[in-house]
Amino acid sequence: MIDKQKMLFLLHVFALCWLHAQTSGVHSHNDYDQSVPFWKAYSAGVTSIEVDVYLKGNKILVAHDKEELRADRKLERLYLEPRNIQLLVDIKSEAYQTLEVLVSLLDNYPAITGSEQTSFVISGNRPALEDYVNYPSPIYFDYQSLDSVEDPLVLDKIAMVSLNFTNYSVWNGKGRLSQADLIRVISIIDKAHALGRPFRFWAIPDSKSSWKALSDLGVDLINTDKPFECVAYLGSL
Repeated sequence: MIDKQKMLFLLHVFALCWLHAQTSGVHSHNDYDQSVPFWKAYSAGVTSIEVDVYLKGNKILVAHDKEELRADRKLERLYLEPRNIQLLVDIKSEAYQTLEVLVSLLDNYPAITGSEQTSFVISGNRPALEDYVNYPSPIYFDYQSLDSVEDPLVLDKIAMVSLNFTNYSVWNGKGRLSQADLIRVISIIDKAHALGRPFRFWAIPDSKSSWKALSDLGVDLINTDKPFECVAYLGSL
């Protein structure tokens, strides 16, 4: 019998499948080699996802060959652990009526609304600040101001702070921020963090230089129209 303490066992896992309504019959081979494992395949609509794994000690690590084993590439981290995710709902119609229908709609999905890993953050047209407390969990709000919030109950309903980058800088994402813009942007980020919430600039230059610069400056949520590229790039830094 093979000594399990000295050998790594290569397993082919073909059973990690998620049904998708629009596409069928597609298998993501060696999915862990994708720039964004799981999510890239899932968003494309595959019905089967392949993960090659080794047993090392009592850990199951993801790799094709044992020379590629890394302690941070655990099966549970890449595929099994629940993700903390927020859906930013940007309301374009009248806020109160739209929210009334949205709350009613979400009541039909208790498995989602009851999860601590999922939140719905209302942006765009929003109710008055003092009315935030009238909405149940998992409804929260995107605060688009640097003004302090005195009521702790209202503050509890604020999930994040968002501001328009172009109001503070004309940087196009090439080269570096000018010294004046850098000082101004740092000041805005510090004021936003003083509210104790994650911060996002929208309308940023959508480039690697911008993603890295703003991440380095402490922006918590990098706004992008290129999610796969942005996640892969920031993950490589």
